[in-house]
Amino acid sequence: MPPAALAQTPHWHPSRRQVLRSSLAALGGMGGLLALSGCAEPPAETVALGYGGVLSLRLSPNGEQALVGSVQQGAGLWNWRTQQRVATLSHAEQDRAQVFVSAFSPDGTRGVTAERHNLIHWDLSQGRVLGHWSAEAGVRCVAVSNQGRRILAGLTSREAWLLDGHNVRLPVIIPHAEAVRAVDISADAAMGVTGADDGLLRAWNLEQGAAFITWKFDAPVTTAVFSPDQRLLFAGPAHGTGRIWDLAQNTVLHPAMGARRGGFSRACFSADGALLLTAAANGQITLWTVASGQTRQTWQLPRSLTERTERLGVLDIGFDAEMRHVLVAVTSGQVLVWPLG
Repeated sequence: MPPAALAQTPHWHPSRRQVLRSSLAALGGMGGLLALSGCAEPPAETVALGYGGVLSLRLSPNGEQALVGSVQQGAGLWNWRTQQRVATLSHAEQDRAQVFVSAFSPDGTRGVTAERHNLIHWDLSQGRVLGHWSAEAGVRCVAVSNQGRRILAGLTSREAWLLDGHNVRLPVIIPHAEAVRAVDISADAAMGVTGADDGLLRAWNLEQGAAFITWKFDAPVTTAVFSPDQRLLFAGPAHGTGRIWDLAQNTVLHPAMGARRGGFSRACFSADGALLLTAAANGQITLWTVASGQTRQTWQLPRSLTERTERLGVLDIGFDAEMRHVLVAVTSGQVLVWPLG
């Protein structure tokens, strides 16, 4: 397969279909040649957040807070260190709305939570609703830029929505051939990335409505993330190797990270962009050195934390503010903490 094509595509235009009901409320997603097995050491710390069937758990970029969606408690903003619920995020007066996906803005000031067909934009400092959108299709993933300027959402209806976070209006529709499973947006809202179940990944200039990267994986795109400094882009499929693009140099930095029989479910860059943390469906957490594309450290998710707990899955991954620990949010509603070596 040839290198990623940096070709322009036609501009998109706002959809005229009446698939959206908008409203504002006052209140209220080279390597790796070393075949290392995950570290068998148990996490140094396990912190429980929420109860009653956790559906989603997203860690804040600074590693201090979490957005939690559970069956019995609805959506809430938590300080995971103190295990305190900071705010309840009610969806349309439904305290127990089932929130399946959520996202923080890179600066941590804004958040987005989404049920299957409803999406809400929050001012997290006040727990205040800034915008509410409803869709006919299911929302699978979301991302939001600094200050909530733009929101990107992936839908089951074979499209992504680009939303103006400051003015609730009809979305700009970004079409795909299959459901969109992975999205991200740069901190300054200038770039976005969408990845679909057919393996197609596109990175967009959101000001111009044109794709500047198009790449086809052999499996569904499950994760795509920009580095905080917006210089790098990582994308990975459910099965196969991932890629890192150097956006500043307009090159592919590492064309094949990981094993061909591997895959990715989550990813995030460190604040300085020097490290990449990824999770796989088999529960392996891998820390990569971005410059070399080589594995630096690995951990293995425990099969369960108690004999009665079903097999754990990864909901999100990240770093603490001091860059001393790796944080892994799991389907039991807990945050697992491992020290960085």
